[in-house]
Amino acid sequence: MASNNFKVVIVGGSVAGLTLALMLEQNGIDFVVLEAYPEIAPQVGASISILPNGMRTLDQLGCHDSIMEKAEDPVDKVYFRSSTGQEISSIGGRKKTFVQQHGYPIVFLDRKMVLESLYDKIQDKSKILTSERVMAVENNPESAVVTTKTGKEFTGDIVIGADGIHSKVRQEMWRDAQKKSPSWINPAEQQDVPCTFVCIFGISEGVQGIEKGTLTSVYNEHFSYLVPSGPGDRTYWFLVRNLGKTVYGDDIPRFTKEEEVMFAREHFDDQITPTLKFSDLYNNKVSSTYTALPEYVYKRWYFNRIMTVGDSCHKFEPLTGQGGNSAIETAASLINHLVAALRENPNRPLSTAKITQAFEATQLQRQDRVWNMVRKAHSRQRVECLETPVLKFLAVHVLPRVPESMIQDQMVALYAPTVSLDMLPHPPREHAVPYYDELLRRPRSRGWVAVSVLSMAYLLLAFGAMRMLFTAGGTNGTFGFVRDTVRTGIFSEGGALLRHTYTGVSVIDRSLLGIVAVFLPAVTGASGLEQQLQLIYFLSAMLPIVALMTIEGFRPRNSWTMLALPSIWCALFQIGGIGFIGQLYFLFSIFTTRTIEYFLCQGMGFPLSTARATLPAVVIGFIVPTVLMFLPTEDLHARQGAIAMWQAAPVAVSLLTSFFSLGIGLIQRKFEVDASARTGRLRVVVNLQNTYKLTGAIAAAVHVAVMVCSIMTKNLSLASIFLPKGSSFAPSKTLGDGIFIFFQNDFLFVAFGSLLWGAVTMWDLHRLGLSNMSPFTAVCAIVVASVAVGPGAAMAAVWYWREDAMSGAMWKTSQQMMKVSRIS
Repeated sequence: MASNNFKVVIVGGSVAGLTLALMLEQNGIDFVVLEAYPEIAPQVGASISILPNGMRTLDQLGCHDSIMEKAEDPVDKVYFRSSTGQEISSIGGRKKTFVQQHGYPIVFLDRKMVLESLYDKIQDKSKILTSERVMAVENNPESAVVTTKTGKEFTGDIVIGADGIHSKVRQEMWRDAQKKSPSWINPAEQQDVPCTFVCIFGISEGVQGIEKGTLTSVYNEHFSYLVPSGPGDRTYWFLVRNLGKTVYGDDIPRFTKEEEVMFAREHFDDQITPTLKFSDLYNNKVSSTYTALPEYVYKRWYFNRIMTVGDSCHKFEPLTGQGGNSAIETAASLINHLVAALRENPNRPLSTAKITQAFEATQLQRQDRVWNMVRKAHSRQRVECLETPVLKFLAVHVLPRVPESMIQDQMVALYAPTVSLDMLPHPPREHAVPYYDELLRRPRSRGWVAVSVLSMAYLLLAFGAMRMLFTAGGTNGTFGFVRDTVRTGIFSEGGALLRHTYTGVSVIDRSLLGIVAVFLPAVTGASGLEQQLQLIYFLSAMLPIVALMTIEGFRPRNSWTMLALPSIWCALFQIGGIGFIGQLYFLFSIFTTRTIEYFLCQGMGFPLSTARATLPAVVIGFIVPTVLMFLPTEDLHARQGAIAMWQAAPVAVSLLTSFFSLGIGLIQRKFEVDASARTGRLRVVVNLQNTYKLTGAIAAAVHVAVMVCSIMTKNLSLASIFLPKGSSFAPSKTLGDGIFIFFQNDFLFVAFGSLLWGAVTMWDLHRLGLSNMSPFTAVCAIVVASVAVGPGAAMAAVWYWREDAMSGAMWKTSQQMMKVSRIS
C-alpha cells in the first residue's frame, strides 16, 4: 500500500487513540499521537472491562496475551444483591461459557494497564508525544493542522479526536463547520446531551470479602453498585446515583474532591455483601473520581478532514462496559474504510471528498449499533437503581428467572456484530457463535412483515386442514361410521369384531377404541391396495418430521418455547391430525426462529448424550411399532393390538430419547475421556445427521417403492393413492372409504406445510449468511427433492444441510476442520 505519504494526527492517548495508532502502524500508515498529560498511561482511578467484541480486535493487534496476563482472573461468577447485601441470584461458569461461545472471557483491569499494553506494542514510540495539549485545529483543502499549547504545529492529512467527552477536537470541528458549512452541525446540540446519573468510581486494595473472578451488582432505590474483582488484591467499584432529574449540556455538574468525600460518607453504611460495607472499599482506595455520566451519540462525527472516535462521539453509561470496547470497534471501522480508500487511490493523495466518504461510511456502520447499546445501558442502569415499582419487581422477581436462552440472545446481539479489522488475520480461537464478519454475508432479521405473511399462511393452512379433516369427516359420514363401529363392536366391512381390551386400564382402552376403528381399515386396505400404500407412505413421511421435532424439542436454544414440548405436540397429532396440528407447530417454529440470535445460538450446548440417543429412540419408538402394525397376519385381534401400541409411537420417541440420554450420559461420564469442546460439538452434529440420514433414507425408499408399485400395478395410479376421489364432502359408502379420504387430506396438508417450513429454513440459512444458495434455488431444490425422494426425505435433507451449515459457521477457525469420519 502506498501510504507513506498519508499521515494521521491523533489527539488523545486514550484507549481509542492508542488502539488507532497501533492499527495505523500495522498498516504502514504514518501517525502522531498528541497526549495532554505528561505521561501516556496516567492513573486516574479508572478500571475498564474488556469484552469479547473489544478483545477480538485487540487480539488481532497482538495485545491479547498481555491484557490477559495483567487481568489475571476473568469474570466467572456474577452476583446480584439486595440493599442488605443478600444474594438475590447469581450466574456461575461465565468464564467457560464466554470462551466457548465467543472465544474470549470478560476481564477487568486498570485502564492504565490496557494503555500500557497498547503502548508497549507500538514499535515507533517517538510518534507518541506527551504534554501536548491541543488548542486549535484547522481544516485546510489538502491537510489539517493541529496547534498545541506549546506552540507546535502538527500537520496531517486527517485529524482524529480521541480526546473524550469534553473533546477539544469536536469543539474545533464544530467551529470550523460553522464558518464553512453552517447547516452541517447545529451548535445547540451540545445542550442536548443528557445526564441522569453520576458516579464515584475507584480502585481499592486489600479489601476482604470480594471473591476473585466475580462481578457484583447491588440494587438500591435510586442508586446502585457495581463491584468487579481486579488483579492482585485490587477491587474495582462504581457507586452510581440518580440525580433525581435529567440535566442537559451546560447544566451537567462537575464535582470537587470535597463533594466526592461528602457523597461517599453518606453511603459508608451501605452493604455490598453481608460482611462488606462501602466504607471498606472507600477507606482502602488508592484512587477515585467523582463524575457525571452523560449518555449520548452525536449526530455528526466528522467534518471534512476531522473526525472523532470513542467518547468524543459516543458516550456510554459504564454499567455494561461498552465504552472502551465500542471505541475499539469505531477505530477498527475507521481503519477499514481508510485503508480501502487508500487502496483505491494508490500513489496519490486522498481528496477531501474521498476522506469524507470514508468518515461517512464509518459513522453509518457504527451509529445505529452504538445508539442501541447506549439506550440498553441506560435501561439497565434504571433497573439496577430500582427507579420504579415495576422495575424493582422486574429486578428482584423476573430477571433472576430469565432463561439461559434469553441471556444468550443478549450476549450474541452485543458481541456477534462487532467490527474488527478486515486486513489482519484473527488468531485461531474456537467459539460456538459466529461473528458477523465470519458469515458469508451480514445477517438480517426475518422481519415482521415476513413473519406476519408466513403466520397468515399457516393459519390459512390450519383452517383448511380443519375443514377438510373434521368438517368433511362429519359431513361425509366418516365419523358416524366410527361411532357405529365403537357402539356395535363390529366393523361393517367384513364383520370383524372390534377389540375392547388393550392395556387393562378402562379409561385408556375406551380412548383406543375409536382410534383402532379408524386405523384398522387403512392398515388392512379395506378400500383397496392404494389405501394401504397411502398409509405406509404417510407414516414413512411422518417419520423424519417426528425425528426433527424431537431433536428441536431437546435443543437447548428452544428451551422455554413451544418447540420444547415434542411429546405434547405428538400427542396432539394423534388426537387432532398432524395435517391440522402440524400447521400450528410450524407456525410456532416460524415465530420462534425469526431473530438473528436464534440461529447463531442454535447449536450451542446440545448434549452429546441426547444426540446419540435420538437414533435408537426413533428406531425403537417409531420404526419398530410401525413395522409391527403392517406385519402380514390373519389375526385381526393381534393386528388391532399392534395398532393400539403404535398410537404411542410418536410420543414414545421423545420419552425414549430422554431415557436413553440418561443412560448414555452415565456411560460417557464413566468411560469416556473428556474431549475438547470442538470435538464434542462435531460429535453432536454427526449423531444428529445420522438420525436425519436414516429417517430420510427410509422415507425415500418408501417413496421410490410406492412410485414403482403405482407404475407396475394395473389399475393403480399416484392419483388414486394420494388424491381423494371426487369431493371430500360427498357421502362415503363405507368406513374404509371415509378413512381413506381423511388420511389423504391429512397427508396432503402436512406435506405442504412441512415443505413450506423447509423452504423458510433454507431462506433462513441464506439471510443469515450460512448458505450461498438463493431462496429461489432452495425452493426449486425442495420441490425437485419432493418429487424425486418424497417430502419426508426432502425435510430430512434440509435439516441435514441446516445442521452442517450452522456447524460450519459456528466452528470457523483458521485451523482445518476435523474429519467427521474420525470422530463419529
